[in-house]
Amino acid sequence: MVSVTRAVFGDLPSGAGTVEKFQLQSDLLKVDIISWGCTITALEAKDRQGRASDVVLGFAELEGEVAPVQGTAFDLRKPVELGKHLQEFHINGFDHNFCLKGSKEKHFCARVHHAGSGRVLEVYTTQPGIQFYTGNFLDGTLKGKSGAVYPKHSGFCLETQNWPDAVHQPNFPPVLLRPGEEYDHTTWLKFSVA
Repeated sequence: MVSVTRAVFGDLPSGAGTVEKFQLQSDLLKVDIISWGCTITALEAKDRQGRASDVVLGFAELEGEVAPVQGTAFDLRKPVELGKHLQEFHINGFDHNFCLKGSKEKHFCARVHHAGSGRVLEVYTTQPGIQFYTGNFLDGTLKGKSGAVYPKHSGFCLETQNWPDAVHQPNFPPVLLRPGEEYDHTTWLKFSVA
């Protein structure tokens, strides 16, 4: 069964408009998306026991260089246990754009496996980059859904995008949308259980 529902989520200040919530549901997952920024506010995915739970925390400008990742803390091409990886390299977390091989076709860019639940997320995109953020500024003071507390590094974001500051960098993939051109990028999130 697949269904899509639409409801009012709230109103923007000063009468600037109404934010709507769309809920997409199938036998495998349920996702809530609001029309303000196309933000995912909830995403329920099943674990290996078939129990669904919300995997979205509910809450990320970079400038820099294009540099090789081999032998650095940024080399995430093979699986790592993230907490141990951050400690091993003595870094405070990630908030970086990872440059992908240029292609306007669907291509794989990230895979995450949660050992405890068995959930697997694979990300595919037509975008040339992916921003990886590891909740570096979460400090336990924010209260989330069902009273959840979010300490530092308790969640992460994978945001497909163009490269930051591309408008000022002629060697970066083009980012300007000219009159008459169409913006056409897609990101696919594939959930499974291992």
